[in-house]
Amino acid sequence: MKTFLFTLATLMLMSAGKCGKTHKVQHLVAIESGSCFGFCPVFKLIVQNDGWVHFEGIRFTEKIGKDSFQLTADELKRLKTKVKDVNLWQYPDHVETHIADAPYVTLTAFDGKNVKQVKGSVDRPAPLLELENLLKDLAEAHGIAVKRGVNPNEIPDASKRELIVRLKPELNAGNWIAQFSDIRIRLVRRLSEDNIWLLTYDGTQVEEKTLIEILKKTDGVVDVQSNKKVQERN
Repeated sequence: MKTFLFTLATLMLMSAGKCGKTHKVQHLVAIESGSCFGFCPVFKLIVQNDGWVHFEGIRFTEKIGKDSFQLTADELKRLKTKVKDVNLWQYPDHVETHIADAPYVTLTAFDGKNVKQVKGSVDRPAPLLELENLLKDLAEAHGIAVKRGVNPNEIPDASKRELIVRLKPELNAGNWIAQFSDIRIRLVRRLSEDNIWLLTYDGTQVEEKTLIEILKKTDGVVDVQSNKKVQERN
């Protein structure tokens, strides 16, 4: 929490420096989404009164790092109305939850020099959830994905490539592929009783020729070849 407040204070100082001493940009609202037991997106989103939004993807988000975008006049008006209607000041700083495997979300509202934060999980009052969802919807509308967590071990569809590998009959395919923890390779399905498997890998991580050479040198591999159908599609 201290880190988040420090980030907010830093952005306020930066905004003031850019706009000059006569005009200090104030923050309107912010959201910080925490982690869960799975791959919930961990991020921060800070909205200024002038419509500029500062994003930081921390973990399990499609974009890791900082980005910014500007709301339209209509979007900003709608958000200001929602922030006013929700009125975070009427809620306790912490809304108790009885749900274990769910991320905590901190909503922050700004009123001049006053700051109000409310922290809770998915069982918070409906107005808080509505404000959170509106902030997420606005981010998504501007190309910042925050609703779906990204498994870092998952191979992106755009870079998926396929190979066909034939293993020795006595070899367990699951045990065999476990040795490639440093390369994202996944078994897709068994193609025949002869221990022939279709596997997929990340084409941006390793070239096909290189991977084939690596696989052929491992114990228990009889043959490796490209999935011709995939090559034809590409």
